Amino acid sequence: MRDQLRPLLAALLAMVLPGLGHLTLRRWGRALLWHLTIVGGGVALFALYDVPVGSSVSVTEAAETAAALPTDVTLPIVILYALSAVDAYLVGRADIAERRRADATAEAVRRRAASDEGEATGERSVAKPSSPAAAVPESDAGPAEVECPHCGKETDADLDFCHWCTEPLPWAGEE
Repeated sequence: MRDQLRPLLAALLAMVLPGLGHLTLRRWGRALLWHLTIVGGGVALFALYDVPVGSSVSVTEAAETAAALPTDVTLPIVILYALSAVDAYLVGRADIAERRRADATAEAVRRRAASDEGEATGERSVAKPSSPAAAVPESDAGPAEVECPHCGKETDADLDFCHWCTEPLPWAGEE
């Protein structure tokens, strides 16, 4: 559940302060890039349209100043804020998917090692996957299938490469 809320939190924080959402995802370069883009773009637009920048103290003065800004200045800044939030959300979702693929790959490697040990001793052992998405249990109908860490499609756990993307699987060089 915590993983599902992290992209939403990153998007919300990206709307509060440019780059803050990416910082929570530990994407330092992206955070700096978005912060500099939005702040630098805002400063450039203010200078380009000769918008007077004053130090307003009260909320009413700040609201009046914001209402007086031309649309040519505010619209690009708002769009950049929205794009930053969307990017933070998508990066958070990609991190979750990558973590799940890595867990599935580690589980497949453990299962393969356990089955190799069982074959060497003459026993047949079937390890249970730690998560339902990690691997499908081996049955008499065919070998277990795992998710390819490169393309994410289901592939045969007995192969040393993914038959969809032809990338070698992590356990390919073990033998």
